[in-house]
Amino acid sequence: MKIEIISDDREIGEKHLSRISWELSRSPDDKTPLDTILSIDAPVNEIPSVVMSVECTILEREIFASYRDHVMWARTSRVDDPAKFETELYFIEKFTWKMKSLKWKINSLVEEGVIQDEYRMLMPLCAKTSFTTRISWRGLIKVYKFFEYLCKQDEYFLFALKEFDRLFDLKKYSANYSFVNPIPLLNESEKKSGVVGPIITVFQKMPIALRAQLVRHRNFTFKDNLMQLISDGDVWAKTIGDEINISISAEINFWKTVINKRQCWIAQYGIWKDVIIGVQEYLSVSENDLPCWEGFCPYVRDAEIRHTDDDPGAPCPIHSNLTKTPVNKKYLKAIEIEASYRPKFWKKHIKEMEVFNV
Repeated sequence: MKIEIISDDREIGEKHLSRISWELSRSPDDKTPLDTILSIDAPVNEIPSVVMSVECTILEREIFASYRDHVMWARTSRVDDPAKFETELYFIEKFTWKMKSLKWKINSLVEEGVIQDEYRMLMPLCAKTSFTTRISWRGLIKVYKFFEYLCKQDEYFLFALKEFDRLFDLKKYSANYSFVNPIPLLNESEKKSGVVGPIITVFQKMPIALRAQLVRHRNFTFKDNLMQLISDGDVWAKTIGDEINISISAEINFWKTVINKRQCWIAQYGIWKDVIIGVQEYLSVSENDLPCWEGFCPYVRDAEIRHTDDDPGAPCPIHSNLTKTPVNKKYLKAIEIEASYRPKFWKKHIKEMEVFNV
């Protein structure tokens, strides 16, 4: 793991924000040492924060994303060439043939003309990725303590721990903070779907790639078996397409909001398909629930770039019709493939598209 601090607001002038907040809650002449304040597991230490750029493995990114007390913007694997995934020497030596095999399989699928959304599922969890996050001082220590715990499961997590200590010297403050496990293990009795009052719970086996998207929705409560995979010792060689058991719970109206957006052509319906079907057992979803139902595409820039070779995804038929943007004939095959696993109403919009040939 490599961390670069982009901005740091822990101190304003010559005063630490935790000190300023502490004094405002008590008095300006309070003599409590700053080190004592920083060692308190309380909201006063959620006020100072840092913005960081983090380069790490896909697995480490998912652990970070599992916390809910920070802001995070991750680099999607869709913008990189999956066949050129990079990983640390540690994993190349440990899983030499596995890494070579995955790259060979990806290249074979590329040559067969398989769409990127499918072959990128062969990227291993040890592949490098990056994200940007704003995290509080308290949040940093919670993450630090969890990586201390993970080091007992796998020695590789020690690299992250050393990076945290290099930049923030967290060890001397962490003893007084409570331990928080952001990836609690799913019990056998919890492997079921259903409705209790206003809460819908969906249990499924799903790709780790989908788990990565689900956990970023703060209103979801989830439990899975990721910790078990880490304990088993071979998690680094697993791919984002490998399955994980997960139980997701949320209030009905929040489920509606998420599912409505995920029906969108731009929002990778394919990977969300099973979740959407699972939730539809408890609530109805139709074309009328699409984000563009009122006649305006909220993801217009993402939709526009689909009409170029800069994005591997197929152009959206509804966007094409709404904006009267003709579709190049060369994209028709990709559109048909994309529509093949979507609700039938998409076929209607494909027929209405204006197509041109260059």
